[in-house]
Amino acid sequence: MIPGLSVGAAPVLSTVLTPSVTSRTAEFFCDLDYLLMDGTDTESHAIGIEHVGGPELVVAVTDATRRIGAIRVETHSPGTLLFIDNREWRGALHANLRVLGPDCALIFNDIANGFVGLDVFLRSGRQVLYWGTGATAASCNIEMEGDELVAAIGDDALISNGVWLRNHGMHALHDLATGEMIGRPPVSTVVERHVWIGQDVLMLGCERIGMGSVVGARALVNGTLPACVVATGTPARVQREGISWGRDRGGMTAAERMALGLP
Repeated sequence: MIPGLSVGAAPVLSTVLTPSVTSRTAEFFCDLDYLLMDGTDTESHAIGIEHVGGPELVVAVTDATRRIGAIRVETHSPGTLLFIDNREWRGALHANLRVLGPDCALIFNDIANGFVGLDVFLRSGRQVLYWGTGATAASCNIEMEGDELVAAIGDDALISNGVWLRNHGMHALHDLATGEMIGRPPVSTVVERHVWIGQDVLMLGCERIGMGSVVGARALVNGTLPACVVATGTPARVQREGISWGRDRGGMTAAERMALGLP
């Protein structure tokens, strides 16, 4: 599919290439022309990518001359892929990417003229971060535990300031009477297309947020939320159904309605 994508990460990536998350398909990625770098060469630095330490990094871009933003990548195991489709890129990605586990992939599609601010920590092996076409983030922290899991932000999602995505509590809890380990295991987190995540939302053990939904400021989301709802609170509860949002304050565009399957 993408040069440098490990055989372990490939099936993880395939789980999010569905219409509810993104318009892009496996065939789309197969048909692209790629230019390969390693994050330490002059070409990488010229477009804003720097591998600041660790085992080898494969950087695959679709335009070796178009600047992306400012990206620092730190690896601790071999097999990391950073892919960016920047053929028509007019925005900026500012990101600190730390990858502990082997054979991980960070996939960024075209953000058009948007801005994405990220701090990412992939702690385990064969993990995938997928960033959808046109998705934006004022500031978002992503921390993932567990092998072969994915954090996916769907096409045209809007992530507000101070948002955290953690797929796990990160530390074990134990019942002192029985010695039993308690708590949920790590999960994949999928934010479907055209979702608006409000300021300071914490997605903790969140499995899926349905397309078109809105999550209110400072909500705590775990488990799942359906499509086209407004959810608020700690934990988040559905407050209203049959609703979505538009980036234009004047109303939803035809493209936004079409993405949600609306007339």
